[in-house]
Amino acid sequence: MTNYQIIDLIINSLVIAFSLAAIVFAFGVVWRTEKELDISYKFFLGGIIAFTASEFLELFSFEGRTLILFLIPFTKLLFAAFFLAGIFTARDLLRKMDGEKEERKTNTFE
Repeated sequence: MTNYQIIDLIINSLVIAFSLAAIVFAFGVVWRTEKELDISYKFFLGGIIAFTASEFLELFSFEGRTLILFLIPFTKLLFAAFFLAGIFTARDLLRKMDGEKEERKTNTFE
């Protein structure tokens, strides 16, 4: 193994380890929060899981595995979509907290 391959293996291992730690911590946040913050973190958690899946798939991607080569950009697309949805949800929550955006009132029959 060359020095480049060893460094690449160490960096990829750290990315996967940090991603798995992020999944554990995001689960902890989702477990303890409610309403819109919960939804936001569920989107973030989905994104982290998709990112981690893409990293695992890259470990097994080599010539001749066309399904895996197709799934890698698809999981990255899922990561971007979930992350963007989480950002929008958190942004709306912060805008409501600042009074910048009014909450929708629901009709109740009392």
